[in-house]
Amino acid sequence: MKHAESDAQRLFVQRWRLDPRTRDLPACAIPNGGRRGAREAGILKAEGVSAGAPDWMLFAPREGRAGLALEFKSATGRVSPAQAGWHAALRQEAWTVHIVKSAAAAWEAVTDYLGIRA
Repeated sequence: MKHAESDAQRLFVQRWRLDPRTRDLPACAIPNGGRRGAREAGILKAEGVSAGAPDWMLFAPREGRAGLALEFKSATGRVSPAQAGWHAALRQEAWTVHIVKSAAAAWEAVTDYLGIRA
């Protein structure tokens, strides 16, 4: 993952963990990025790691939606074909998916989804 994406995601998660309205909800990062050796990549693939899975997911149904998935991108970042496939599949399963380019945008997506004031 590029540092700009990582920085935004880390700032977002820090805020998530500090807010009593969100910190105990079931959510996690999906660590698909980064360089790995062939052995480790093979192990992760065998464990079920899937290219293109969103960066962060909230497993909390709301108003007919199954959950929220966030894809962090830098200001110039683009969604890969594998990511687009994941996003489409999640949307078919009633997930809300957002591509966010900052921690603030991620927080706004969460507060909108949860129906809480930022």
